Amino acid sequence: MVRAKIEIVWPHGGVGVEEADLANITAYLLAGDGTAPAPALLDSPPCDWSPTVRLWSALNNQPMQQVGIGEKRMVTAAGRTFPAWDFNDVDVKPARDPANKLAFLVTVDGVVTLSNVWAHAADARTLFPQQDNPMGAIRHRPTAVDARIQIVWPKDGLPVETAHLANITVYLFEAGTMQAIAPDAGWSPAVRLHWSAGNEAEAAPGQGMLGAPRPVSGANGVTFLAWDFNDVDVSAANDSLNRLFFWVTVDGATTYSNIWAHAIDARTLFPQPEVLNSCK
Repeated sequence: MVRAKIEIVWPHGGVGVEEADLANITAYLLAGDGTAPAPALLDSPPCDWSPTVRLWSALNNQPMQQVGIGEKRMVTAAGRTFPAWDFNDVDVKPARDPANKLAFLVTVDGVVTLSNVWAHAADARTLFPQQDNPMGAIRHRPTAVDARIQIVWPKDGLPVETAHLANITVYLFEAGTMQAIAPDAGWSPAVRLHWSAGNEAEAAPGQGMLGAPRPVSGANGVTFLAWDFNDVDVSAANDSLNRLFFWVTVDGATTYSNIWAHAIDARTLFPQPEVLNSCK
């Protein structure tokens, strides 16, 4: 298990979100699951470890897509030396439109990855006024799915700053389509809701929260499965300096999830990259 944390998104020329076309992004990998005593929380992985580190991006409410593979380099700061992974010339033009938002997340091949999320936008809050309408429902098991969070509904309709619990609903679609999963498909997988708070990686053990399937009749006359996650703790977002990001994985299927930001102000503010302990 490893923690993957995006430490900086640096637009070319140091310009603001509304002007940037390209950005360089750097991620650090941290050893362990984040439960060790404080000095070890900043331990880096072994110096000679060179895994495949992937950068993913989600535009607005769309499923995330891979946008780069990291290039490893060694960093020396404050007398410590440790590896970092760079993703250069990443396209951030969509975020020049204040109606758009980009969310970035990193994964590492071959190991369970606890990730943070970086929001790049003038206003990074998720706004999803109209839920998706499936055009049909499949009755076979897909190899890959688009997992789309449809709503994060605070209990009693409370605003972000006072809500302690929320109900969340997810639809699954065969990847690249608007074909949902039929209730009689004979496939009702384990659908897991994941989240990270602020700039921190997802908390261990990274197994997420299991959703409960239920049949839904859509506006197009299509009956399909939705997955509900009830009584999700969203109290961390009561603090205006904090933010919660949600995404989804599906056991046994490659999953491309959207990323939902729940916050008063969801923009990522990370003024200074961390200094990790030297690798060995």
